Amino acid sequence: MESASLTSRESLALHTDRYQLAMLAAYAHAGLSGRRAVFELFVRGLPPSRRHLVAAGIGRVVAALTALRFDDATLEHLARDRFLGPALANPSVRAVFRDFRFRGDVWAIPEGRAAFAGEPLVRVEGTLAEAQLVETLLLSAINHDTRIASKCARIVAAADGRDCFEFGTRRGHELAAVDAARAAYLAGFTATSNEAAGLRYGIPRVGTMAHSFILAHAADAGEEGEGAAFAAFCAAFSLPCTCLVDTFDTGRGVELAAEQGERLLGVRIDSGDLHALAVDARARLDQRGRGSARIVLSDDLDEHRIARLLESGTPVDAFGVGTMAIVTPDAPSLGAVYKLVALEDAKGQLVAVQKRSPSKASSSGIKQVHRVVDERGIRDVVSLPGEPSEGEPLLERIVAKGEVIADTSALAARKRWEIERILLSPEQRSLAPRPEGARSPVTNSAALNALHERVAREGRAVLSSR
Repeated sequence: MESASLTSRESLALHTDRYQLAMLAAYAHAGLSGRRAVFELFVRGLPPSRRHLVAAGIGRVVAALTALRFDDATLEHLARDRFLGPALANPSVRAVFRDFRFRGDVWAIPEGRAAFAGEPLVRVEGTLAEAQLVETLLLSAINHDTRIASKCARIVAAADGRDCFEFGTRRGHELAAVDAARAAYLAGFTATSNEAAGLRYGIPRVGTMAHSFILAHAADAGEEGEGAAFAAFCAAFSLPCTCLVDTFDTGRGVELAAEQGERLLGVRIDSGDLHALAVDARARLDQRGRGSARIVLSDDLDEHRIARLLESGTPVDAFGVGTMAIVTPDAPSLGAVYKLVALEDAKGQLVAVQKRSPSKASSSGIKQVHRVVDERGIRDVVSLPGEPSEGEPLLERIVAKGEVIADTSALAARKRWEIERILLSPEQRSLAPRPEGARSPVTNSAALNALHERVAREGRAVLSSR
């Protein structure tokens, strides 16, 4: 099983928001921390540039979730805090922190499945303490990874079968970049430049050289040193290499790279008119007997630039994508939220509850999602668990009683997406912005709507008793 990536010198328990710890202490003080609770994570609305999401993040975070602890050093740190310290001086409150373990269940739309707004991506069932404390951890991972996987899936679709390499490490946080590479890989990227992602998640690595390598050889011979740089680089390795050819004159760089013969895997062009330069590079390589040499294009590419390059007939074998895949400037925030939907009351009954804030209402009650695939693509029905419904139940149990029971690897998620993307309709796969007023593929069942009406009318609804 892959190791959790949320590691640092601090306890994982501190990778959270202050109000989570404050609520945990207040729950413990009021005697509520042990009550049964159900929370759901969902997206209220898709960014205008998205027609679907690719679920991602739960696989890498569950190991961290199940390892969550307040060790002695962390407790002492919190005990010195002016706000939390006095609460932790209460033995019953401190005991809740000291003995904290996640022993609940996590249900989720598996990574690599399509997801939409208005349906639960994750459901957490446990004690109120357990289910509340993991909120920030889950939101951080799901928001980050799903945002990137959804963007990268669009880039892969635009590339139309050509390799996509993730080059975004230098454009994001050094730790988050490792998980960004995982999200890109599960969405169909072939490899990453990030070595830590290879070690942690088994993702293939790929890379060429920087312009500085060429310039280091030019220090002695000027532009004539470019050929020497290519020769030195290719001679250092037993496998064929890719040369970066646009340091000086791209056409001449291609010709010098071609002189490496069988040691040349391909050329990378990272600036200028990519279409014209790729056409010229292909001709020069073919003329010099290097017809098998690949052309890799980079330079702030996204799905739209890639689509335009291919529409114009650009000869290209692979794309290197960094900034646009990781920063996702067209949708920099996903906005997933995590809300309490059911809680045990003083009588031991599990009751549905609902936030009713204007424009930020939540959906009460425990839910399942059933997926139907037909000629119109994918459509989902959100219903009550156990309610008869057509289609495939989508939420699967990932964690049972605190133990991870599913395959949470990036490779498993990648294989799911390879199947799932074919099921989307042409409209759902489209790279164009979502039309205003477009109909959502998600609907609620009649029974779920009836539950919502009852909660809105009465403030709560009993779901089950002990």
